[in-house]
Formats: sequence, structure tokens, C-alpha cells
Amino acid sequence: MSDETKRRLMMVEIPRDELALRIAQPCLGMIAPAGTDATKALDDMDRVPGAAVPMGQSFRLAADAAVAYFHECISKGQRPS
Repeated sequence: MSDETKRRLMMVEIPRDELALRIAQPCLGMIAPAGTDATKALDDMDRVPGAAVPMGQSFRLAADAAVAYFHECISKGQRPS
């Protein structure tokens, strides 16, 4: 992978809440209706009682970890597996 390609890929915007909601869906065994506002859905998940970390926030953290991993792979010139 060329340095120019890596630079372009590193600059791709990945909407945090949208990625978090897409991670949440298979984890929770649900499918959000088309047009669902990801931020609102995650904020609603944060109101579920009993979690050590609010649920929506935990999926946001998972999205952050996924993006960091993608960037690591791009920097190394590897594809995520």
C-alpha cells in the first residue's frame, strides 16, 4: 500500500455513533429501523439501569477501539481480518 493511499485512508471520517450502533446491533441481537438516529439510540441505551458502564457509552468505547485498530492496520499496510 502506498503512502498516499495510507494517508487517504487515515483521513476517512468514521462517524463514531453510527459505528457504535452498528456494533451494538449484532451484540444485542437487534436491528435498528432504517433512519434511526444513532446518537439518540445510544443515549437511550445509556438509560438502561444496572450497568457498570452505561450501555451506549460502552458501544462508543468499542467503536473507538475499532477505529484505533483500523488505523493501526492501515499504518502497517495490512487489512483488518
